[in-house]
Amino acid sequence: MAPFVGAATQRDIEFHYDVGDDFYRLWLDPEMNYSAAFWDGVNDLESAQHQKNAFHLDVVNAKTAQQILDVGCGWGALLRSARALSPSANLVGLTLSPTQKKHCAERLPDAQILLESWEEHSPTTPYDAIVSVGALEHFANHRMTREERIQKYASFFRFCRNAMSATGRMSLQTIGYGNLPGGKLDSFIYESIFPNSDLPFLEELVAAAHGTLEIVSLRNDRLDYARTCSAWAESLVQRVETAVAVTRDADLVKNYIRYLKMSAAGFNVGALALYRLTLVPYQQR
Repeated sequence: MAPFVGAATQRDIEFHYDVGDDFYRLWLDPEMNYSAAFWDGVNDLESAQHQKNAFHLDVVNAKTAQQILDVGCGWGALLRSARALSPSANLVGLTLSPTQKKHCAERLPDAQILLESWEEHSPTTPYDAIVSVGALEHFANHRMTREERIQKYASFFRFCRNAMSATGRMSLQTIGYGNLPGGKLDSFIYESIFPNSDLPFLEELVAAAHGTLEIVSLRNDRLDYARTCSAWAESLVQRVETAVAVTRDADLVKNYIRYLKMSAAGFNVGALALYRLTLVPYQQR
């Protein structure tokens, strides 16, 4: 697969997400959601993750949708929730992780799980609903200029608009920069955790969507991600010996604990944000 300009390549995605399912099972919830949960009125990670998926599916009216796309489908938890809501819908998931594709295909054999990026994807039928949770962070890297980043995000929004029906809806969740001075993550993140990835500023997303998709709702739920990262870190610390045995790499496990704790702190102080946006095609009356 040829690398896409400015985006994390399949090799970059495999570097992080293909560490091994047995490793991620040690500290994620049973459905292996790897994104911020929604902690409104619940106190356990599994319920909060289920609530997160329900939120996104409700936003896009998944219960009545017949064509649903998940850009960056991970291990398929949201798609499995979508299947429960809409048994007859055509479900399509995109991932660049062979490990995740295999997991999804085994757990949801009636869905189309494709090992391709949104830039490669050619829809055969317009989607009623598009969801993307935690993928946009991989669409640009820290070496890009502000204008290059906006152009990249704009390309993604144009893809979504062109892939969407006139009455379609999109729910997007992404980490973003908050009040972090300089708007750059610690080099440890780029070098040891997420190569060729970076976060958007909110104003970049607004500029990129302008004229293509209309933002009709926006939430910053950064404390949801702080709590999620803390829960993950606590679970991994409790199982650190097993994690080292599974990965055979003590340094990797140490790096993940550091990254999760750093992330929790960043969300807590507002250096990092957690944006949840609803976008629709511009409507005329």
